Amino acid sequence: MMNLKVMRVVVPGFRYSSVPAPGPDGDPGGRLAVDADPQIPRRSPGVTTRPGLSYRDQLRLDLVAPTGPGPFPLVVYVPGGGFVIAPRGAARREREFVAAAGFVVASVEYRTTRQQATGRDGLADVGSAIDHLVDHADTYGIAADRVAVWGESAGGYLAALTGLMDPRVRAVVDQFGATDLTRIADGFDARMRATVEDPQHPINRYGATAPNPIELVRPAAPPFLFLHGDDDRIIPPSQTLALHGALRAAGADSTHYLLAGAGHGPLSRSRRQARQWTSVQVLSIIREFLDRQLRTG
Repeated sequence: MMNLKVMRVVVPGFRYSSVPAPGPDGDPGGRLAVDADPQIPRRSPGVTTRPGLSYRDQLRLDLVAPTGPGPFPLVVYVPGGGFVIAPRGAARREREFVAAAGFVVASVEYRTTRQQATGRDGLADVGSAIDHLVDHADTYGIAADRVAVWGESAGGYLAALTGLMDPRVRAVVDQFGATDLTRIADGFDARMRATVEDPQHPINRYGATAPNPIELVRPAAPPFLFLHGDDDRIIPPSQTLALHGALRAAGADSTHYLLAGAGHGPLSRSRRQARQWTSVQVLSIIREFLDRQLRTG
């Protein structure tokens, strides 16, 4: 039986590089100095939560919605977890902050290496979650024609793929996500590279059959927003910058912010770094992007 509720586990193969990856030549993305204060609230007012909704087999999602009748645009949040776990309870504060601005935010769990799954399985699970939410749009107060996906880390990888493969998706938010799994440790120290290059590493087991999002880029791709820390010691910024560059080269709409001094979200090496990702400044960028893409046209 699957158990996808465990959130506090040691992820096999998890490691920080002792050095950051070198910065890009030139700067294809915008650099952003983040003021970690003020922080988003611990609890956002004006939202209701419906946890543990079943959407496929034993997979569940948590729904946060504004109070009121709706319908509201849908944002599907895909959590990270190194392709080993997919904790739907992750980023609760961030999801509530976005929902309070007038969005239904669904955090979905998906199969990982713990269930001997591959990236294609995880991608299918995210698609099934969207199917369920759209099919029950009236029940959940969702505007079914206004859908975005939002992912962090491993979830950013699946969110990017979903956005490039599912025509229902109108916008993608990718925070420090993977792109090319064969180059996931480029620029890191030798020990980090050796760890990730092990065939048994979860990245290699999960990504064996999954595509590289860059291979799916097209001019009609939905708008993307990327945010990545320049001191991320787990996934180098070159990963999101490569996809951003490919989208721009194809003529698609893409915005990239490189956060000065920021690490890998909640897995940053210091509390100061982590607080950048829960700042009003960063979450407002995400909310404003979603507002532009899902409330117009």
